[in-house]
Amino acid sequence: MIIDCHQHRYTDEVLADPTGWAEVRGEHKWLALHVDRKRGRKCALPTRDNLLADMDAAGIDRAVLLGWYWENAETCEEQNGWFRGWLRESPDRLSAFAAVQPRAGDEALDSVRRAFDDGFSGIGEVFPAAQGFSNEDPVWMGILELAGEAGRPVTMHVTEPAGHRYAGKISAPLSDYERLAERFPEVKFIFAHWGGGLPFFELNRACRNSLRNVSYDTAASPLLYDQRVFKIAVELVGAEKILWGSDYPLPLYRDCGSGEGLIRFIGEAKSAGLAKGEMDRVFGGNASELLSLQ
Repeated sequence: MIIDCHQHRYTDEVLADPTGWAEVRGEHKWLALHVDRKRGRKCALPTRDNLLADMDAAGIDRAVLLGWYWENAETCEEQNGWFRGWLRESPDRLSAFAAVQPRAGDEALDSVRRAFDDGFSGIGEVFPAAQGFSNEDPVWMGILELAGEAGRPVTMHVTEPAGHRYAGKISAPLSDYERLAERFPEVKFIFAHWGGGLPFFELNRACRNSLRNVSYDTAASPLLYDQRVFKIAVELVGAEKILWGSDYPLPLYRDCGSGEGLIRFIGEAKSAGLAKGEMDRVFGGNASELLSLQ
């Protein structure tokens, strides 16, 4: 079984005019990452049929649709509305995490409650530095308390502090994430993109204790690291803390499209030297447990 725990998807309205759609909503950070003003789109935005066909070709059984770290609460609600419809259409293939903007106050808390009631499996991606709120924000604290009580994972975008320069890159101290995980030990955190390198710091006993409730996803890995990262990360933190995720439809390789990239990425991960039991956990076992899938 393969579960891709990190995918994104948008509506036909976004596909038709991503620049116009984002500008109307004031989502300038999303726009900087998805559209080059001179060259056009930076990545394909798949339709429902594209996504399911690419999943089938790559042998992916289920995908987790992640909300974006939107600047505005209205955009979070718009995306959550898309996800509600797609969950009804493909409940056997798709799970969804709710987008949330804590700056919306009590409405953000209500939005999370509604999402959980509607079958959303978690929250995320969340990125405080991009969304303009502090990790000390009381509403954000309340959202994490809700997630902990409900046993729903929270995926957070974590930017690697070195290398991979690109337009729209926003960084935040890795220590902020460590402190957050330590403060909320009951929350099942997923730190995206290999946690920005945090698995290495788990060699420090204090960090390992602070991060004991954290898993790391592999989203965008081919853009960041060579395939040795799988073997090394498993040695550092154990296979039980690694979740395979792609960041689809982000192009992972310069010489192939999003769908071909999924197949290539899976192949590279499978040839990274992990034992069968380790691969089973990374590719689906861990996600299945976190999402309470049968």
